[in-house]
Amino acid sequence: GLTRDQRHKKVSELLEHVGLRPEMKDRYPHEFSGGQRQRIAIARALAVEPKLIVCDEPTSALDVSVQAQILNLLRQLQDELDLSYLFVTHNISVVAYLADEVAVMYLGRIVEQGRVDDVLSNAKHPYTQALLSAVPTVDSATGREVIQLEGDMPSPSNPPAGCHFHPRCLHAMPQCQQSYPEWTTVGQAHQVRCHLMNPA
Repeated sequence: GLTRDQRHKKVSELLEHVGLRPEMKDRYPHEFSGGQRQRIAIARALAVEPKLIVCDEPTSALDVSVQAQILNLLRQLQDELDLSYLFVTHNISVVAYLADEVAVMYLGRIVEQGRVDDVLSNAKHPYTQALLSAVPTVDSATGREVIQLEGDMPSPSNPPAGCHFHPRCLHAMPQCQQSYPEWTTVGQAHQVRCHLMNPA
């Protein structure tokens, strides 16, 4: 193990690495802002020198300017330390900024996956298309029409038969209620689970 002095030195180095001053290590948790607490959480994860960090909605409770700072820090650490992230988020903008690959899930099942640029520019699954349509755009001339999903989301503990998305899908066909779709490759490393890709 490390001596007390070595531990203090390591903590100071980790704090500096995430953009905090070493003397902050003696503060109480309530003395930190939300963004500072998120930086501390990242420093704690880095303490074990990981190759993979799981980030579960790491920016959802932060205001937009602090979100940008945390995302920039994560990207910087990714480059410096050759890190991989498993990023769980509902924010498509975060995915576009930070990820190389994306898997879109509905009721706990992956419905579309592939390289971020391919999936975001050429979404095939109706759920992915609906998610993307809800992302605000700066240029109203190129804005997308928001796809309004029908009905309520089914219970994850009692999902509908067949494709779980069919009760809310604007393109549902009879086979969507009968069987869960297989993977269809629609591009290089771009796959989708949707009967629209292989209609009966």
